[in-house]
Amino acid sequence: MTGVDRIPAVPADSDVVGAPWSAGPPVPFELSVPLGLPDPLLLLLATVLVSMLASVTIVTVGRSVHRSWGRRRERAVKADLRTQLLDRAYRPEAPEWDAWVGGLSDRERGVAADLLDDYLRQLDVGDAARFARLGTALGIGERSRRRIESGGYYERLDALTWLSLLRDAPEIEFLRTHCRNSPRERAAAVRVLYYCDHPDLADAGIDLLLGDSPRPFSVFGIDTLYRVVERDPSSLFARAATDYDEWPPALQQQVLLVARHVQTVVGGADLGWVVRSLSGPDERTRVEATRALSSYGWNRSLRERVDVESICADPSPIVRAGSYRMLAAWGDDEATAVLRSAAVDEPDERTRVTAAEALIRGQGRSDEPVPEPLADAYAWAAEHERFDHMATDVSSHAD
Repeated sequence: MTGVDRIPAVPADSDVVGAPWSAGPPVPFELSVPLGLPDPLLLLLATVLVSMLASVTIVTVGRSVHRSWGRRRERAVKADLRTQLLDRAYRPEAPEWDAWVGGLSDRERGVAADLLDDYLRQLDVGDAARFARLGTALGIGERSRRRIESGGYYERLDALTWLSLLRDAPEIEFLRTHCRNSPRERAAAVRVLYYCDHPDLADAGIDLLLGDSPRPFSVFGIDTLYRVVERDPSSLFARAATDYDEWPPALQQQVLLVARHVQTVVGGADLGWVVRSLSGPDERTRVEATRALSSYGWNRSLRERVDVESICADPSPIVRAGSYRMLAAWGDDEATAVLRSAAVDEPDERTRVTAAEALIRGQGRSDEPVPEPLADAYAWAAEHERFDHMATDVSSHAD
């Protein structure tokens, strides 16, 4: 074997274990990634990247400065217009809004509209009327009508909001034609009539809300329906007497909710649709019907149409619980006797407690012996009633 072919042995006293023997010093490891690009091209690429970064920085800073200047300018314009607007609105002579608006730029008109929006939402009716005529001078009413005719969903809602703020009601037929696309639009259109104290609010409002295959409302829609019915409930009860069975259950429940709170002004209205709801197919609707009828204990003719034994035997525990609360709200001897009998026969333990609570609420704590099937539920309800009274007393003393 030649010298080239020999592999030298590792000396016994070497510190290197398991490594190839080398007589020379260790060679450091180097990593280089050749780009394969000539130097002038690398310089050009670096120049382009630096230029782009500098351009982005300049544009960003410039836009920030411009926006900051714009905000300061808008605040100054807004403060100046606010002073002019208030001085003009509250001076003894006529404000002459048309002449004032004619001297404003487009930007200033936009700021004036924003100020008008703020004031109309915050001021009472008398002061708001001073500013409403400014909306006419700014052309907001006419623009709002055009947006209702041809705008999108949110544009129509915004336009209806403006007309409500300005107390500027369009023709009823206009609202009927363009504002039936959704429950929200229907309610917003009726709010315009409500805020304008429209003489046809009851009939037109109920027609817009509940005519032509209506759908359930949001909380805003329920509140709008209540405001209309509070003024004059006759239109609602007349509509429900003919169309109630065609409405979806959720809408029926909402109408029953409103009817529950207007019981003192219904007069001789037909409430047969409320009684029919007690035997309807939807469980929640039957519950709402018992709640609505809880407020009509004074109406003897209506009570005589209610089959209390039947609803106290309803297959749904929550409907039976509603019927017990209804009888407790009626509160006379006849209703209390029916409630007491039904409570004894109640098969569901939790509902039996509800019946006992209703019995205590209807007749108060009585010395009459409690039937054995009702004893535990009655004791539980009585203890809760005692605790509620104690908590109320503590609260009143704290005040």
